[in-house]
Amino acid sequence: AVVSTQSTGVSTETYVLNESIKTSYVDIVPQNKGLYKSLAQDSDTESQFSFNSEPEQQKRAVLFVPLQASTCGTVVCSIKFYHFANRLAVRVGEVQLSLVDNIVVNPYVKLHLLPEYRRGNRQTTRVKRNSTLLVCDEDFLFGVGSREVRTKSLSLHVFDYKSNTRHLCIGKVNINLGDYDFKDEDKPLSLKRQIIPYRQQQDHFGSLQVAVCVNEENLRIGLIKAEGLVPVDMSGTLEPYCRLLVHVGSELLHKKKTCVAEAINHNPVWEEIFTLDLPPKTLLCDVSITIEVRDHLRNSRSTSYLLMGRVTLSNSAQGHGQTQWEHVCSKRGTTFTEWQPILA
Repeated sequence: AVVSTQSTGVSTETYVLNESIKTSYVDIVPQNKGLYKSLAQDSDTESQFSFNSEPEQQKRAVLFVPLQASTCGTVVCSIKFYHFANRLAVRVGEVQLSLVDNIVVNPYVKLHLLPEYRRGNRQTTRVKRNSTLLVCDEDFLFGVGSREVRTKSLSLHVFDYKSNTRHLCIGKVNINLGDYDFKDEDKPLSLKRQIIPYRQQQDHFGSLQVAVCVNEENLRIGLIKAEGLVPVDMSGTLEPYCRLLVHVGSELLHKKKTCVAEAINHNPVWEEIFTLDLPPKTLLCDVSITIEVRDHLRNSRSTSYLLMGRVTLSNSAQGHGQTQWEHVCSKRGTTFTEWQPILA
């Protein structure tokens, strides 16, 4: 239940939580590795969480291309349709990037056959390390009927591969298959397209409302809801959940998960509370809370989730994460609830 009150011109939301929680021809290159397990969290206690502050918007410090640029490189590819097999063949030849200040990236290309978004309609090239020239010469097959192929469009997104965090989109190319005639199967259509920069890149991938309370014996963490989540692969599909990690020094003390929110939910509500025991004489300055916001891949075989971003609460955290943790440590037994930006 949500109760809204007015006091001295400031609006406050109070949450009362009941705490009863009732994926081809070529595989996708996994961005992260892990196993998904559904979690049901049951508890008999209730807690109140109050809204404190909104996070500040944070822009990217580094851009791949100047803001006024209309292109960031070119893609050379060819397409051919086999009527007898109902297959669309796509060959990705070369990707040449033109980035600002000679930035070196790890490029790869994701292919989507739109508008449907399922496992057979999304494929990925290999990654080229530390280069702005990606020579792929890779072939991909998409299953599609001869009557449907002209209603489809082929989307190519160029990404910068990151090993430990969210992959960043550099730009994209859209090819409308309805503009081409596929009667001649012996001659593929060769295309060279400009890469359109992806303008919406930023370090802030949404906001997460987190409530934290600590006392002498345990630590209570409430994961209430998120707003404005940005899908990792820009398909529009999203089944988010949170993974909670609590460290004392370098030791992992607790690991928990929330339930998975319903599909295509950019503003999920979990309202789950975790009561975690702390070892005796634990120094709060050594405690670190990491919340990973993940996108659950229900039909994927290579990996079970994609990492969307993280929220960190500790003395060594930056910005809002450090501020909220300082408040928690200064007033034991008091619950502090704040909106935290989800960062890469």
